[in-house]
Amino acid sequence: MFDPHQPLSLSKTMPIFPSNIFLRSSLLVFIFVLIGFKKVLSAEHSLLEALKYGDIIAQHDKYDTQNAGIKHFEGGLTLAYVTPWNNHGYDIVKIFKGKFDYVSPVWYNIHRRSNRYELSGGHDVDQNWIKEVRIEIDGQKRGKIVPRFRSEGWAEHDYKALLTEFNSIKAFTKVLVEECRKQNFDGLVLEMGIPTLLRDVIQELGDALHKQSKELILVINPKKPNTPIFTAGQFEDFSMFVDRFSLMTYDYSPAEKPGPSANVDWIEDNILAFTPTYRNRDKLLVGLNMYGTNFIPSQQRQQPILGNSLIQTLKKHKSTIKWDPEAKEHHFEYEESSIKRTVWFPTLKSLDARLNLAEDYSTGLSLWEVGQGLDYFYDLL
Repeated sequence: MFDPHQPLSLSKTMPIFPSNIFLRSSLLVFIFVLIGFKKVLSAEHSLLEALKYGDIIAQHDKYDTQNAGIKHFEGGLTLAYVTPWNNHGYDIVKIFKGKFDYVSPVWYNIHRRSNRYELSGGHDVDQNWIKEVRIEIDGQKRGKIVPRFRSEGWAEHDYKALLTEFNSIKAFTKVLVEECRKQNFDGLVLEMGIPTLLRDVIQELGDALHKQSKELILVINPKKPNTPIFTAGQFEDFSMFVDRFSLMTYDYSPAEKPGPSANVDWIEDNILAFTPTYRNRDKLLVGLNMYGTNFIPSQQRQQPILGNSLIQTLKKHKSTIKWDPEAKEHHFEYEESSIKRTVWFPTLKSLDARLNLAEDYSTGLSLWEVGQGLDYFYDLL
């Protein structure tokens, strides 16, 4: 009986190779179909809910090299965060360039010193890497460089001074816009305080960037208990001067209650909270975590677990992986030094569910961050 998982032996299946051209062509097509079917089985295996630790170990670093630059995600634009402390991310955006519309290196901190605003982190800028990442496909720019600028160590009085002191907003804006001009960035990502209290600052910055044909992406918090967020009306208001919104839909479960990083229903609730209609929904970049979370329930502690550590943990403990059908996320348990741990982490199956959700609602994606995940994740994008 023919076994499709074994190599096809013509000598055993057919005593004589047919001379008829039609039969020979049909047989070749049959062979190619079988080969293709085997590949599909292999690729789809990790998309199953009943995932085994061996599947991840065997496949995690095997990605589609021929189509690494082809974008499959049809929901909207994609943003990839890259951090200097995780250098693999720099390689990921080069390998899969074409899949990422924006690339945001986490380079800059904004400091307020007396009445001046200064930046740190410029030493990380790598112009040669920037040239390798940027690409144009069908007349559309991909790999736009939009570094993240974050207010570092700011206290309440710093924000108050920015809003009230004479020309403070203009001075703040000038520092950021000038750095973008000098480094030839395509814009920037701003992560700063509570955006709804900084409307005038953000509008001034957006207008100034737009005058130089550069873009502003604003980081916003997700809908969570005791966390201030935009209303739908404020989202629409800010959309007049903000090009995209990077929504941090991850870190859903607190340390004292181990659970998913981003429940799918919670992500959907956030999409509808900010954009109850399709108006401006294309500006929303739904956050996807590339890292997992390692919970220590007895100590009510948690810490991120990155791709490499995940693989080592699975190799060592050979844990049984379970699927949560409501959260649409995988998890497993193990014990180390007599301490029980629970790990929730992204997989091809969980990411596929979130990509489908984003496509259904026509939103974009923001990935935090691409150096933390497993290489084959990006085949889905």
